[in-house]
Amino acid sequence: AASLQKLVDSGEAATLEEAQQVLSRSGHQAALQGVVERGDAATLEEAQVLHSQRGRAAALQKLVDSGDAATLEEASKLAGQRGRAAALQKLVDSGEVATLEEASKLAGQRALAASLQKLVDSGEAATLEEAQQVLSRSGHQAALQGVVERGDAATLEEAQVLHSQRGRAAALQKLVDSGDAATLEEAS
Repeated sequence: AASLQKLVDSGEAATLEEAQQVLSRSGHQAALQGVVERGDAATLEEAQVLHSQRGRAAALQKLVDSGDAATLEEASKLAGQRGRAAALQKLVDSGEVATLEEASKLAGQRALAASLQKLVDSGEAATLEEAQQVLSRSGHQAALQGVVERGDAATLEEAQVLHSQRGRAAALQKLVDSGDAATLEEAS
């Protein structure tokens, strides 16, 4: 408490809470510097990445040790789910949205907007509209690659043919399901 008051008295912080933040940041910076000095990282940026990785690994191991997860992979999935749930709840608690469903939709919209902006900022697209096309193409390409990796097709070209066939079959089935056609033959 005396060191916090000293920071306030010296003008480095306006309040005790701010002094606590200043002290925490300087402690974190010193820890990162120690990682560099031990030779575990070449730069403070690398030390931060290493620090984050170690922290995540420790948190995942804690989930396994507590019995919340059986494996580190399961712990990673659980941590992701909990993080997403907390972020959505924060949107509801802030009053930005009324329900978790609305929060999920808003989070998705924000993530998409950030991805599009990143494509523009990196120069991969000139406009947000062009970024949407780039993102759509890369998503389609990833889906085709998944078809190949699952072994459903040997090449991306075969995957494209299979994708088109499946899309057509789904469209025809939708016509039957909606009652616009009695059979798949009639739908085609």
